[in-house]
Amino acid sequence: MRHKIVLGAAIWFYWFSLCAYVPILPTYAQALGASYQLIGVIIGAFGFTQMTLRLPLGIVADRVTKRRVLLLAGTAISIAAGLGMWLVRDPLALLLFRMLAGVAATAWVVQTVMFAGHYPPAESAKAMGLVTAVVNSGEMVAMLAGGLVAEAWGQEQAFLLAAVMGLAAFGCNAAIREAAAAKPGEPVRLAEAAAIARDRSLGLASVLGFILQVITYATAFGFVPLAAKSLGASFTEIGLLPTVYMLPGIAASMLSGTVLLRMFGERRLLTGSLLAMAVACLAIPYAASLTALFLFQAVGGFARGLAFPLLMALCIRRIAGGRQATAMGFFQAAYGMGMFLGPLAVGKLSQAAGLDWGFWAVGLVGVAGAALAYAATPGPNRAQATIRG
Repeated sequence: MRHKIVLGAAIWFYWFSLCAYVPILPTYAQALGASYQLIGVIIGAFGFTQMTLRLPLGIVADRVTKRRVLLLAGTAISIAAGLGMWLVRDPLALLLFRMLAGVAATAWVVQTVMFAGHYPPAESAKAMGLVTAVVNSGEMVAMLAGGLVAEAWGQEQAFLLAAVMGLAAFGCNAAIREAAAAKPGEPVRLAEAAAIARDRSLGLASVLGFILQVITYATAFGFVPLAAKSLGASFTEIGLLPTVYMLPGIAASMLSGTVLLRMFGERRLLTGSLLAMAVACLAIPYAASLTALFLFQAVGGFARGLAFPLLMALCIRRIAGGRQATAMGFFQAAYGMGMFLGPLAVGKLSQAAGLDWGFWAVGLVGVAGAALAYAATPGPNRAQATIRG
């Protein structure tokens, strides 16, 4: 139990350090002279590096027995990214350090597999729900604190807060005692990697994860702060927006893999949550007040909290333990693409046609995701083979 608590604390501080400045990043970039299109690139850069690095890191993590060093390296990079964004006053430099933060975030591959290792395979959905709740709570407190710090001492101080909390994450990661590991696995061969990538459950989870992150990073972690600013929001209120988004998600992720999964089943739960995210996104342009915007954020955040743990469990469901980091890396690389392309597309569309069109386009992508989830999610009694390592 102590090892799980230390690992959970390390994950909590880690994601605090990566998210303290997220609410003010679009407005800060805009204040530095960035266009909607460049703001979209800056937001999406976080996902671009994850898209490219998470699968290689997953393969490496399946090869090594001491994964703590990977977490320590990621934390050091997170600290450097926060300090860099605190020091620079140029949107292009901001872009480079945001990409560096994305490099740090690739450690999520290792964190999820290490956390899941404390639970039996039959409880993978429960484990993913718990670790998602830990991450969501860290992100929520970080974004609220970042907004408050920006209001009191200036927007750039949120980056310094991120770096300081990165030091706490580094200390927790240094204190992790890894469970007795088996011998390093054999290197993943090209043919085997291709077989893992062709797994139906992993493929479905990856496509739906891509759509989920398109919605999240184009709206809640992307352009919603600009919509709030147009309604007269202060930095404190902008910081509250992602808090309102994350708080319901924490409760949802705790219930998703347990009570609600038994009540509704995977297909209905995934379909309903993606549809709710889509509707909340489509409604944003019609928000006439901050209260309405907060409501749409709460609905979208609760729905995301339901869907995400299910997708994380789905991606490793049929993959043997010795290859789960590789599968998780593939899944996270796929949804990292959504984190990159979502803000990029919305920024480009908003630059050409206005911000409302960006929200409408992403909402329709969510509707398509809900239809796919209903059509392709396996039923409860479908036999599932396991890909062995």
